Order: sequence, then C-alpha cells, then structure tokens
Amino acid sequence: MNEIKLRQKLRGEHKLSPKSFIGANLLLVPASELTAICRRLAGDNALIHFSAPQNATFSIDGAGDLYESIAARPSMDSALYPQICACPGFSAFSGTAASPLFWSSLLDVSGFLNCTIEEAAAYARVDAASVGSFIERLRDYVEPAGLFAASLFDSLLIQLRRRALEGTPAWRLLSEGGEALIRGRAAAWGAANGMSSDEIVVALRLLRTLDPAPGKNFSPPSFLIPDVEFLVEGEKITPRLILENMPLVENYFCEFENFSCETLKEKWLRGEWSAARETLKKLGMRYRTLMRTAIYIASAQKEKVISPELPPKPLTYQDAGSAISLHASTVCRMMRNCACRIRGRSYPMTIFFSRPSASAKNLSVASLRGNIAAMRAEGLTNREIGERLGVPTRTVAWHSAKIMAERRR
Repeated sequence: MNEIKLRQKLRGEHKLSPKSFIGANLLLVPASELTAICRRLAGDNALIHFSAPQNATFSIDGAGDLYESIAARPSMDSALYPQICACPGFSAFSGTAASPLFWSSLLDVSGFLNCTIEEAAAYARVDAASVGSFIERLRDYVEPAGLFAASLFDSLLIQLRRRALEGTPAWRLLSEGGEALIRGRAAAWGAANGMSSDEIVVALRLLRTLDPAPGKNFSPPSFLIPDVEFLVEGEKITPRLILENMPLVENYFCEFENFSCETLKEKWLRGEWSAARETLKKLGMRYRTLMRTAIYIASAQKEKVISPELPPKPLTYQDAGSAISLHASTVCRMMRNCACRIRGRSYPMTIFFSRPSASAKNLSVASLRGNIAAMRAEGLTNREIGERLGVPTRTVAWHSAKIMAERRR
C-alpha cells in the first residue's frame, strides 16, 4: 500500500472569500450604473437613499434590447486609430499630435471637425500649417470618405472627389449652386447655368447616394464617468477618488428622532438595517479596491500617467492581480468598467495594460504596433522594421497583418 504524505506549504492561489464575493458585484459595475445598482440592493429602504451624482445621466431601461441581435459597430476611435497611424505624414508629429486619439477627438458625432485648425494647432502646440496639411491628407486617406470635413458641403465634395467625379454636373451643382440646392431651386439654377433638366436629375440622384454624416457609421460615443483622478505635479502622482462622481447617500435618521430606542430595535427594522449596512459595505469595498489598483498603476506605469499619449510599458492583469491580491479576470473586468481622469481628460483604465511582446519582453504589444505602424508609413519593409526594433521579421509581419485587419474592420 502506497504511503500518502500530506505536505503543508504556503500557496499563492486566489480564493473567493465571502467578503470578496459580496463586493464583487459592485466592483464590476461602471460608474454610470452604480447608483441604480445601489438602489436595487438597498431596496425601498426606510433608512437611506441613493441619489445620482450631479450632472450624471443614465441609459433608458430596455433600450439595448432593440439591438441585441445586431453586431456592434466599432467606435470612431478604434476604427480610425490604425488608419491615422498609417496615414502619410503622421510619423513627423511628436507630443500630443503624435497620438491618433488626438486627431479622432477633433471630430463630432457626424464626422465633421468640431474646432478650427488654429484651435487644434494651439492645443497640440503645432503650427497651423502642419495641422491643416495633415487634415487634408486624412480627408483623402481615411474611410469612410467625408470625415474631417469642415461642413456638410465640404464632406459631400470630399466624397465626390474620392470617386473621381470632379467637374461633373453633381460637382458643379454642389460647389457653385449650393444656395439654390438648399432652397430647392436646383432646376432653375441649372437652367441659368447651362445645365439640362436631365443633368440636374442625374446630379440630384447622385447626391442622394452620398453620406451626409459619415461619423454615424461608427458606434455612438460612450461617455466615461471617471472614478479616479491622477493628480500630476511634476514627477509626483497622487491618485484620488472623484467624490463628485460617487453616488450621493442620503439618510432619513431625522425622521426617527421622536421614536424610542425600543422602536428602532423592532424586527421590522432589522431588514432595513441589514440592507443598508450591506450596500454601504459593498460600495466601500469597491472604492477601496479601485484606490489600491490606482496606487499600483501610478507606480508601475508612471511614465504613461504623466504622458498618456505614450504607449504603456508591459503590464498584464495577472501582474496587477498579484500585487493587489485579486484574480486576473477580476482585475480585467474591473478595468474594463472603470475610467480615470488625467489633466482634465478621461481615459479608460485599460490604456495602462498591454502584454509584453513574445520576441521583445521589454516592449508591450501596444508600443510595438505603434512603432510598426509609424515605420510602415515611412515606407520601410518588414525586414527593415525588424532590424530597427530588434525583433524577427515574422513578428513584424504578423503584427502588420493585425494592424491591417483592424483597419479593414
């Protein structure tokens, strides 16, 4: 008979304790839904009430059911990111303008510019001529056609130019007879400018095929409500909870002033006390865990916090989970539902995570792909890029294919 020996030793496996379990449901909830979940947990409580933070908005119940069987469209930022990286001239920028997210942030929901070229240049600290020149390149490069236009008419003209239809009756009607087109007098304008009625009909039919709002081909923008703010003062980073974005907790204790202590101990109030206590406990666990994660990120990704446009250093959810004693999957789901604020701008917490490249452990995948996209825009081959970055050619080719796949998507 074999002898079985039990050996006791410390193991680093993560186990779901009861305390971790009761706080998990609020840990994975985005800030925009937190008030509603707290109200549901507390129920129609006689002791406390949760109110939404000031200026917060919530989605309409059941609005998502209408589209549950439709494939989600990519966001504007994710769809334009690889295209902007590969656009000729992008590699010449540095600082704020070197981030593709800066350029996509210049667009409104319709895909038109939301500011002047001078305002964009002042924000990025780049001369206006360089910004205007690159925007012209983006107009002729990115898909769908018509993005980065200054107005609806400019967007339609860009779409006609991309179809090689300059000089056609539709082009003339749009560029020269725009006022008449708005007033519904296209036929009269065409007759006065030597265009036949058939040409006007064909031109109008062609104009109706153009997209008046190319930006709406993407998923609508989601508004981030940040939970944590990183205060940057030189090289010092101080994470703090954004109290104004937390649910407001109101109590009704003043209504019990005239009741005796015996009344407050009655059985019907025990459930109220318990629900209030458990909800506040879960809420506290959520924010304690967020602060622990933020403190770790401030240390592990210091350069990224100071300059968000930089690619992150290699950091996995497993690394963060080990540091704060949480499972990697819990950290992953938590970061996907949380946002932070840096210098007045909101960012998803996922920007701080990127796995290391298999061929270059000192480079994250995000950093590697950013370098590859910039060098491909300069016309370098996969072998030349690999020699510069010190990675195999096959690695460069694989990531290049991934970048192109994201662009086609």
